[in-house]
Amino acid sequence: MMVEYATVVNYSKGIATVVCDPKVGCGSCVSSGACGTRTLSALAGEKSALEFELKVSETLSIGDKIEIGLTERNLLLGVFGMYGIPLIVFIGSALLFSQWIDNELVVALIMFMSTAGLFAGMKKVLQKKSMGQFIPVFLRKI
Repeated sequence: MMVEYATVVNYSKGIATVVCDPKVGCGSCVSSGACGTRTLSALAGEKSALEFELKVSETLSIGDKIEIGLTERNLLLGVFGMYGIPLIVFIGSALLFSQWIDNELVVALIMFMSTAGLFAGMKKVLQKKSMGQFIPVFLRKI
């Protein structure tokens, strides 16, 4: 299970609104001098934290720190849906349409259009479908 820490910003009747604690830029590990993540973190700057609601099994107060978790299976399914499927469509459309069309520019346009269409379709499907399996679960109060 992937575990993260979050701060409660609102609580009402077993539903807590939480904000994930931002990742601190690297610098504490042994390889911090040669790590590209630290450099990229400094370039990107601090982004807004993700805020979402989840069911909790105990009474919480605003400002409480909690531990939340997401199973590896659900994490991998989400990653595959966001990266794997579009990559397969992108490469598959290149292989398929290059057999029929000789112009590489047209094939490239079809590749990008099919991938963009996939993203648009996935967005519509995900808006209609329940996303409960991708919402972390409350583990414990810290």
